[in-house]
Amino acid sequence: MTMMELMRVVEQMDVETRYVQNRRLTARQLRARQREERRMELALMETAWSRLC
Repeated sequence: MTMMELMRVVEQMDVETRYVQNRRLTARQLRARQREERRMELALMETAWSRLC
């Protein structure tokens, strides 16, 4: 394997690693957004129930 081929392989590995890390971060952000939406829905329901009672 020549030096140029080795450098390309290493660069490709770096790109793939960044892609996986970005995907994980995105999944983490998605879960956080879903938790926030659930909290907002619960707060709205509590407000609605408290006004009914």
